[in-house]
Amino acid sequence: MNNITLIIILLVFAGYLVFQGIKNFQLRSMNTALRKKDSDTLEKLADMGISRKLLGEYVCDLYKLRGYYVAKDTEKFESTLRHMIETQYKNPTDKKSFLENYFHTFLLKGNRKYADWLLEAIKKTGDEPFIHYNECSYAVMLDEKSDLIDIMVEDINSKKYYGFALGAILVMIAKQYMYLQDRENALAYYQSAKACFDPRAVYMPLVEKNLKELEA
Repeated sequence: MNNITLIIILLVFAGYLVFQGIKNFQLRSMNTALRKKDSDTLEKLADMGISRKLLGEYVCDLYKLRGYYVAKDTEKFESTLRHMIETQYKNPTDKKSFLENYFHTFLLKGNRKYADWLLEAIKKTGDEPFIHYNECSYAVMLDEKSDLIDIMVEDINSKKYYGFALGAILVMIAKQYMYLQDRENALAYYQSAKACFDPRAVYMPLVEKNLKELEA
């Protein structure tokens, strides 16, 4: 390896370290503002050109959304939520993850207004299995339907769902058994749901709470 090649490698490596350092600094600053519920500072950081370039539009918008939510700034939260629903981000997976996570967050909170906004966007994705399971979840969580058990068991058996979606379907079946006061089946489905979720999933507190009550 000659000296010129070595210098180029060192410069590239140094540039990478600088890039990561600035990126991590922006993330730390935004996380600090979020913990402090300082939505004004978070908004400024997220809208900086360097933040948008290093972290991406989706991540910056998501931080703003969380900041407005924890600061209880309803007007800006709703404006940003609408913006994110309408925006086509570079990575389609980011948009789907956003719609899914926030839709189920608002189902849990019983917030029909925001759930309606998100479900409308979910229907526009054209992803039929995705649309179907979210429509069923809406019916169970907000309309307290208890006649979808057979349909959702078929969804499980179809092998179309895995991970969070599968866990959510299992929760919806368990919820319906709870409505029907069938504790034995509710317990079995909550146990299965827990095995599907990441420990940080939005449904985990509900699952843990109901398991504790049903296993008592």
